[in-house]
Amino acid sequence: MKRNLTGRVIPAALALALAAAPVTSFAKTKAVEATGIADENGFVSQPGNEYDDATMKKLADNVLEYDEIGKLVEVYSPTFKTLKETYSDKKDASKDVAKLKSQLSDKSASILDAADQMNGMTDQMKDLIGMLPTAPTTYAQLVYNSELLDYQAEQVLLMGDSLTQISPEQMHIKVIDANRAALEAGAQSAMIGYKQLLLNEESLESGLTLLNAVYQSTQNQAANGLATQSQVLSARQQLESTQATKLTLTANEQKLCQTLCTMLGWKYDAVPEIRDVPAADLARIDGMNPEKDKQAAQDNNFTIRYNVLDLDNKDAGSVEYQNLQRTIKQEKEEVSSSLVNLYNDVLQKRNELQTAKAAYELEKTKMETADRKWQLGTIGRLEYMQQQNALKTKEIAVKTGDLALFQAMETYDWAVKGNLKLSQ
Repeated sequence: MKRNLTGRVIPAALALALAAAPVTSFAKTKAVEATGIADENGFVSQPGNEYDDATMKKLADNVLEYDEIGKLVEVYSPTFKTLKETYSDKKDASKDVAKLKSQLSDKSASILDAADQMNGMTDQMKDLIGMLPTAPTTYAQLVYNSELLDYQAEQVLLMGDSLTQISPEQMHIKVIDANRAALEAGAQSAMIGYKQLLLNEESLESGLTLLNAVYQSTQNQAANGLATQSQVLSARQQLESTQATKLTLTANEQKLCQTLCTMLGWKYDAVPEIRDVPAADLARIDGMNPEKDKQAAQDNNFTIRYNVLDLDNKDAGSVEYQNLQRTIKQEKEEVSSSLVNLYNDVLQKRNELQTAKAAYELEKTKMETADRKWQLGTIGRLEYMQQQNALKTKEIAVKTGDLALFQAMETYDWAVKGNLKLSQ
């Protein structure tokens, strides 16, 4: 199934969310514009793309690979297409910004809607803490992204308020550079979040197999007078509760998959092959140095770049000029301290992954012992299944830890490239 680029524009909020809002079907629009390029299947790329035919052919397949996300945003993102058109409309008349301010106001409202929906998903994940080993990590990630959406909504409104007198260069930073980075980083996080949900579902499936066996065993024991009906009821309730949780998790996976598809140009109901996220490369950490990287992070930061240009709009020596100078200094200091925090988070995630790997290796040894006992007939079926489930839980903890470390590395690198939230 090819991507559909003729549907309605997806709000920018969806590109920033890790939890999907319900997506309605696309409305049909007018035929391909004269500047577009359509193949025999009706697939249309954005006009003016800068990639060769081989790259475009690879992007146009029905496979989503993590390292393609940046190009997919550039070529197929309906949100980014709108942003580029908005910038094109305004770059030669940057003082006439009423239309742009209205659009930004609408986008802010959409972001707040997405934040509300993510809060609902966060509450669902909170209920899983204690039932699902990976739930705390997923819950924390959802809380973080919900807060990030609230922040983005506020920043979009502030962006509109600031668009009274800005240069084309400033508008390019605000409308193109910052949003391209946000769209790409948001899609990357969405893909990582999707894989996290799949791991949670895998863990639940393993637990369901064990719970079903426990329920059947309890029923058999009750029939032989070795268990009470209260114990049977308890085993059934635990099984049914976990089954309901799995249904909720599966629904969330589908919503997030829909969001990921629409963010990158597919139809909302497309079913692309979503490849695995790259494994965390520990060697990348050796190249991270907050002290050395802070200069690049400060120079690249979109907020600082905008404010440095805004100094040209102030009278040197004026109060506004001096205030903005102080703001820029504070922002640079914040970038430096944030980079240290992000680096420390990478180190913490690395340690957590190493701990998870050690626990997995220990559980593998226990599994080998259980295998021998099973072959000798000295271990019961339930006890053997419990060990299998324990091994699966430790295995998924390693995969979850690897995803968390990879995300932390990506967040650090994005900060160096300028995409870092500042409180100023």
